[in-house]
Amino acid sequence: MRRLAVAVVIVLAVGIVSAGALAADSAAAEARVVESLQSDFDNDGFADLAVGVRFEDVGSMVDGGAVNVVYGGAAGLTGSGSQYFTQNTPGVPGGAERDDQFGSALAAGDFDNDGFADLAIGVSGESVGTVIEAGAVNVLYGGAGGLSGSGSQLFTQNSAGVDDSPELSDRLGDELTVGDFNNDGYTDLSIGAFGESVGAATTAGAVNVLYGGAAGLTGSGSQFLTRNTPGVAGGVETADGFGFALTAGDFNRDGSADLAVGVPFDDVDGKANGGTVNVLYGGAVGLTGSGSQLFTQNTPGVGNASEADDTFGDTLAAGDFDNDGFVDLAIGVPGEDVLNISAAGAINVLYGGAAGLTASGSQYINQDSPGVGSSAEPTDVFGTSLAADDFGGDGYTDLAVGVPDEDSSLVNVGAVNVLFGGAAGLTGSGSQLLTQNTPGVGSTAEAHDLFGDALAAADFDSDGHADLAVGVTGEDSSIADVGAVNVLYGRAAGLTGSGSQLFTQNTPGVGDTAEEGDQFGRTLPGSSN
Repeated sequence: MRRLAVAVVIVLAVGIVSAGALAADSAAAEARVVESLQSDFDNDGFADLAVGVRFEDVGSMVDGGAVNVVYGGAAGLTGSGSQYFTQNTPGVPGGAERDDQFGSALAAGDFDNDGFADLAIGVSGESVGTVIEAGAVNVLYGGAGGLSGSGSQLFTQNSAGVDDSPELSDRLGDELTVGDFNNDGYTDLSIGAFGESVGAATTAGAVNVLYGGAAGLTGSGSQFLTRNTPGVAGGVETADGFGFALTAGDFNRDGSADLAVGVPFDDVDGKANGGTVNVLYGGAVGLTGSGSQLFTQNTPGVGNASEADDTFGDTLAAGDFDNDGFVDLAIGVPGEDVLNISAAGAINVLYGGAAGLTASGSQYINQDSPGVGSSAEPTDVFGTSLAADDFGGDGYTDLAVGVPDEDSSLVNVGAVNVLFGGAAGLTGSGSQLLTQNTPGVGSTAEAHDLFGDALAAADFDSDGHADLAVGVTGEDSSIADVGAVNVLYGRAAGLTGSGSQLFTQNTPGVGDTAEEGDQFGRTLPGSSN
């Protein structure tokens, strides 16, 4: 279960590129998650990495928040030419204020379809007028020089066309994901507001959807989705947190991206916080509740059973794990007890097909599953973060699973398990277990580092193998919790510590300086926060 600070924390669920870009690829590649292309802000062929620093102080504004951007190249990511954005950056609307938490979520996609990736930035602590923590989203557009504040946008529930209105602790923008939901060639943006009240049901949760176009994102034609939306199953209840996690993928391969919505605090058959996932399908008019699905661990075919505090749906990631052309869905269950081991954590995997996602042939994986490194231990919270991409370059999407509370001889050093895809889907066979003690991986495992608290996958060196950025939010330097990001590069055999990198705000070229409690790397693109 994600850590709560003033709000919540982070995971990864990768979106899907626009259908227009996918159409040119083979059927198999068509269904794959291609975050690499989505995050190329300067369109030089190399994926770039945005790093959220939601607890960055901006001048006297405590936890105003910031975003660092490091650019990819033939040698991988580099601090050279990196960028540093806050709401005080010229052109960025809003103005840095105390507890805004600019950078609380990140999602990259080409909203105006000009070939340059753009960046949506959650500002979930933003006050709108006198409404505290109503939340907002800033959008920065890409160009030959990378991202720019020029022409950037600020969306709230007061923006023209955006449904509902700002309310206390809505926390709009605490979760973001992208996909081309109406198949028009422009990437669209889904925005979680897990604190949204629906009628008398407080913190029931909602999702706003903004559609892309030649001028970028717009409130015109936007959607407001809750469990009161016609066709959406589950019913509105207090403290469900609909929209706490989001990811997008074309589960039925009809050309339009679909949306999976995590509802981890939903009660299931009397089990408090058992958790559910709603799936809404895209089409010519965008997302719709018609034909939508609801999954729990009590759904026939889905592994294990719903139990109190499982938080099924706390994290989500989409990818074509069996390379059949249909996108599949990985669901984090970090509160899952494994046998009698409390909160050891697990994941469920549902596979896509012509009728959409199905529980038939689904998988249930934890650290006691054959081949999966380490073993289930109390409060490991396996599944706290997820990232899907093809690390081995074999055409099958693989899955990185964050285990930030994993212990060694020290407490909560953190780890990442990597499960590889194949014709039968994900498997523990040949899987990897990575820590900061893995040969070549920068720094060393220390107590409370929380290696794996956030994950993002993309091909930063454009060699055909996806690479993995790992947030280490508890990393210390001479001061506590400055945060760091380890970057591991993909090869035919999977991820490797060889040639890996470690970035902090003290890395040459990276903006600002490391400060206590910044937690650089707390959010990464596509992360659930």
